[in-house]
Amino acid sequence: MKKQYLFSFVLATLSFIAAKSLQEVGVENYYHQKASHFEKEDGYFDLVHPEAIASLPMGVNPFTDFVIMDSTHLICLDEQVGGVLLYDLNENKSQGYLPTGLDSRITEVSKIDSTIILFDENKDLHFVLPPYDSLSITTVSLKDNSFFSSGMCLHESTKRLFFVGQSDMDNDRQNYLLYTFNLNQRKLNERPLFEIKSEDIEFFAIANNIGLPINQVDEVSDSLEFFSFNPDVIAVHPKTNEIYVLSSANRSLAVYNQFGQVVNFTVLKQELFQDPKAMTFYPNGDLLLTNSDLKNPSIIRIKWNKLFQSKASHGLIFGR
Repeated sequence: MKKQYLFSFVLATLSFIAAKSLQEVGVENYYHQKASHFEKEDGYFDLVHPEAIASLPMGVNPFTDFVIMDSTHLICLDEQVGGVLLYDLNENKSQGYLPTGLDSRITEVSKIDSTIILFDENKDLHFVLPPYDSLSITTVSLKDNSFFSSGMCLHESTKRLFFVGQSDMDNDRQNYLLYTFNLNQRKLNERPLFEIKSEDIEFFAIANNIGLPINQVDEVSDSLEFFSFNPDVIAVHPKTNEIYVLSSANRSLAVYNQFGQVVNFTVLKQELFQDPKAMTFYPNGDLLLTNSDLKNPSIIRIKWNKLFQSKASHGLIFGR
């Protein structure tokens, strides 16, 4: 009986492992299919000549994250108070904080359909339904997961959230991992999609003659040493399905395809983007960035310029 029980237990364990592996393969294949068959639109951003710049009125703190609510409104994160507010772009004023009743400080904000998604300092993910008050919230805890988020956004075509999480130190540089959260199953995939490495961006920039901000100091010689990319913001372009990752400290903007390859990189002009903190896209492809400079906090809109004929097989070109 004991041998039969042991055999049954081993068989059940192997079946569970096999089912788990098939599930992971299924998730990866689903993502791969979605990414591979996305009809990418060719275009570019001119980051030197914005479409519009709206200075925030007196009394409104700079936004550290935001997402498009509708054609005229943003859901914005005021990290100084840990609250989320509705902002009217047409009138350029706040319409007040959402009465979520949450005590924890919110660190990330996103949205799918009419549901606002909030991530807090305790690694709790809150789903807030209309009318966006304390009675319309459901919560999923991610406390048991080892990653620490530094950015969150929606991947519309797969109905998943993307999280940028920190990994261990490697060659004196902090690397980051991109995780996915299935919104239908309300579950985090513990296997990262790909890794964000400073050296990958550095190699791409050198190969394409793009200048890098060298921002690390050698403590021994007190000299500038190497480029370090520390992502703070992530967003997916709706027309290209490419993943934009912003390092606020050195105003570096890297673009990845769906399989983790660097496809573009630029450094934002300090004259326009003294302290970029948040980034999102309109459905038509236009880019919104915040400049969180305390002297002149603003929202900057960059037009997506569609190309009807791609040149040199480039899907996206900065500063054309």
